[in-house]
Amino acid sequence: MKNVRFDALQSVRGLAALVVVLRHVLACYPLSSHAASVIVFFLFNSPAAVTLFFVLSGFVLTHSLVGQSFTVKTVLTFWTRRVFRILPALVVVTLLSALFTRTPFASWPVAGSDPSMEALLPHDMPLSLTLLAKCLASVSSALVPQNWTVAVELIAALFFPFLWASSRNESRIFLPVVLSALLLSLCAPSGGKGLPFIYGFSFVVGIIAYRGWQNTNIMLTSTGIVLAAVGMSLPTTLLTEPETLGAIFNAPKLVIPEAVCAGFLLFGLARNGPIATLLSNRALLWLGDISFSLYLVHFLVIAIAGRLLSPALPAFSMPVREGMVFCLTLLIGLPVSHLLYEKVEKPANRLGYRISRLFQSSRKAF
Repeated sequence: MKNVRFDALQSVRGLAALVVVLRHVLACYPLSSHAASVIVFFLFNSPAAVTLFFVLSGFVLTHSLVGQSFTVKTVLTFWTRRVFRILPALVVVTLLSALFTRTPFASWPVAGSDPSMEALLPHDMPLSLTLLAKCLASVSSALVPQNWTVAVELIAALFFPFLWASSRNESRIFLPVVLSALLLSLCAPSGGKGLPFIYGFSFVVGIIAYRGWQNTNIMLTSTGIVLAAVGMSLPTTLLTEPETLGAIFNAPKLVIPEAVCAGFLLFGLARNGPIATLLSNRALLWLGDISFSLYLVHFLVIAIAGRLLSPALPAFSMPVREGMVFCLTLLIGLPVSHLLYEKVEKPANRLGYRISRLFQSSRKAF
């Protein structure tokens, strides 16, 4: 079971990253038609994609710990590998973004866009050493706006070995853990400090989905998988308006149903079925490989693409502007993400594995 490959889930990660990129392009070049905005909002639902990332982390991290005992070695190894999986690419993208704001190119106009585009990595933005350090540690989103999701992943990684241990067959405390995570999500305070509590339940749902896959032979039909995917987009579409999304992006009333639907989606795709087979092609697997780097770097690339195309954009309608910026974002972002994956992510992962071997001598069990 340890050697099972979840190719469809790898592809889903890549598609979710692509949805986030497109959604952020659309936010920088918004449509004037409300009906069109609602349709786009449903089809390219970046809040649901973010929730999916967290549920997927819970699923695959549980799989990575299969067959291991709950020891000091296991916990330290997990933490080390997780830090080296997440932080190196973030550090590089943060430094690239800081460098961009100091170049004359960052002062180029961004005609034909929403005012929010001008606020994205502006020229000579105030950047103290303290703020830069916070950005490198994912505490501030000044240079990488989606940094808060990285912070949530790191905080979740701190507690994840204990969540995983509670879900093992011989444990009797997993149900209380699930209920506690749900309650914390429902009662979490608004603002950044509440985000780890709001999304903590998503990681627990990922664990549940994996344990369901591991311990049952139940299969979702293709219809069930499609319904789960559609269900992920329904909360934000039914309970919000595109214009007010920013005010309630991280609300539990959205995140909890998104997480549950994401859990069913991953559970269904983990079995070999027609949709899973369709997703398991080389191009989508490659997109999944580079998805983390693409997710981190895409705001920087959008800022670059918007400035490069700025002289031409006002002559076109908004949908054409969106298409032009999105295409150029991919033309730049995909190869850059591939480079980051090959030259930063993979070497850092190998380094993390080598360092984690230092804990081989630790045998103390919890």
